[in-house]
Amino acid sequence: MALQLMHSTPSDRLTWEQIASRSAISPFHFHRQFTQLFHETPGQYLHRIRLQYAISQLLMSRNSSITQIALSSGYSSSQALAKALKRETGFQAKQIKALGETGTPGETIALLSKLAHPSQHRTSEVVQPPLEQQLASSMPCELTWFPARGIYTQTAHRGDWHSLFNQHGQQTAKMLCATPVLELDRPWHDITSVTGKWRTPPEPNDHLVAEGYYLCSKVRVASDIAYLNALESLFRQAELLGYSLDNHGSLVEILLEMDTRFTGTASFHFQIPVQLAQIQNE
Repeated sequence: MALQLMHSTPSDRLTWEQIASRSAISPFHFHRQFTQLFHETPGQYLHRIRLQYAISQLLMSRNSSITQIALSSGYSSSQALAKALKRETGFQAKQIKALGETGTPGETIALLSKLAHPSQHRTSEVVQPPLEQQLASSMPCELTWFPARGIYTQTAHRGDWHSLFNQHGQQTAKMLCATPVLELDRPWHDITSVTGKWRTPPEPNDHLVAEGYYLCSKVRVASDIAYLNALESLFRQAELLGYSLDNHGSLVEILLEMDTRFTGTASFHFQIPVQLAQIQNE
């Protein structure tokens, strides 16, 4: 219950002590047990996820003002959010809003990594990667052949699965997002992702996702940085396995499930296209 309150009520500006009381746990025991389990204090965790939420809104929301985003993220004012952003990321809110349009996926990962969950094993001698990166590096993957698929009833997406789910509900699980591999290093506004319901075999008027071999992984993530780290790790595993990307293909993302009771938690099926000829010659 405490975690649900932390994630689902940022605009209430609850302190970690209030969250402990609402969860029928004494603040002393909550602080001790939480720190042992998560390797940071509940106050640090609460601050970090609220700032993550604010940054996600700044990156994704075109219509909300910085003040509206600050209040919805649990900050008393835009000035309070500005101080937190400057201290933790070195960025201003306007710069982050601009990054959502003109920045690249790589630049977005670098920003969000500043707020990643600290490693479980921290020492003064060795700098461990964030927990999200450690988990992503060990996620299972498999090579699968898919027939050609068509995307129809296309809809706006821009990488915001939460808004898409809010608009379409459980129907979102029947949708597929295809992004050309060659565009993944471009700024966000130059990436031409196509999202919509999919079918096989495709019909002539569909957006075509080519048949072929894909390196796939099913993942469950609880933050934007975990989502991006999982995608990045799948590309890294393809390289380690000796597969070449099919540069004429598309990265495929399918939302399998979104837990509306626990904001940010979602399951995805990621698929990246790899060279067919190389695999057949192995």
